[in-house]
Amino acid sequence: MKILFLSYSQSGQANDIVQSFAKGFEGETCVFEQIKPVQPFPFPWTTFQFFNAFPETFSQQKIELQPFSQPTTNDYDLIVLAYQPWFLTPSPAASSFLQSDVAKEIFKGKPVVTLIGCRNMWLGAQEKVKTHLLRLEGKLVGNVALVDRTDNVKSVITILRWMLTGKKDAFWFFPPAGVADADIQNMANMGKMVHEALQQSTLDTLQTRLNEHGAIEVKPNLVLLEQRGQKAFGIWSKFIGNANPQSLQRKIRVGIFSFLLPTAVFILSPLLTILSAVLLRVNKAKLTAVANQFKQNGKVDFFKGN
Repeated sequence: MKILFLSYSQSGQANDIVQSFAKGFEGETCVFEQIKPVQPFPFPWTTFQFFNAFPETFSQQKIELQPFSQPTTNDYDLIVLAYQPWFLTPSPAASSFLQSDVAKEIFKGKPVVTLIGCRNMWLGAQEKVKTHLLRLEGKLVGNVALVDRTDNVKSVITILRWMLTGKKDAFWFFPPAGVADADIQNMANMGKMVHEALQQSTLDTLQTRLNEHGAIEVKPNLVLLEQRGQKAFGIWSKFIGNANPQSLQRKIRVGIFSFLLPTAVFILSPLLTILSAVLLRVNKAKLTAVANQFKQNGKVDFFKGN
């Protein structure tokens, strides 16, 4: 069998996830391709660079990508796409690739497994990936979402420190940023499950098996927080994006956004944790049903516009 592994990695974490996952496909022909922008994004970022990338990322504006190292073909038995959400949206490299002619060629009629490495919010980004795959006629058969297990408020601090300084180690009373090494190492077992399903032609039930081994965890409070985030980001992306990229007006709007976003997370996260606990008691059946939908691979009508 021939497996294509696609990834974009700015910090190196996504590549580590892919390499661990690929260990489960021993004996097969594994082809690795990295999605690379013609103009690489900086790492670490400056504060302005980081937040200035937001509007074009959220609106999924295409960027130019480098060609793959090998000729593209449509003869793969499985495609594995590893990506990370930026601002509740697939990174510009990932979304641009999914809008490319190459993607049209290789995804059509092929089973696809997505691997996500992120802080904690990936639901809306995955819905956008699902939309792309439906258009490309690829069949999403599995998803594994690796998240930073630190609580929401602490992880904002650690991830911003990582993105803006390049430092992801533990400091003070904060844990290391990003996905835990043990979770990345466990991806070899996830890869083995996918490999077995591919060999046994049981991809239709793959996601259920993956979920039994912790592939996806959906927290109701984060569902509610992301629902509000998607709406707010839609407004802010237009507000910032409507300004000329080189203008002072754009810089001022980005500056306001860079202040308000972390502040909103610190304020809203505790409130929504309490609210979700209340809603779970009042409307447990509905929220549980929504969470279960996100654990499968069909489109979920929860975030408008995805």
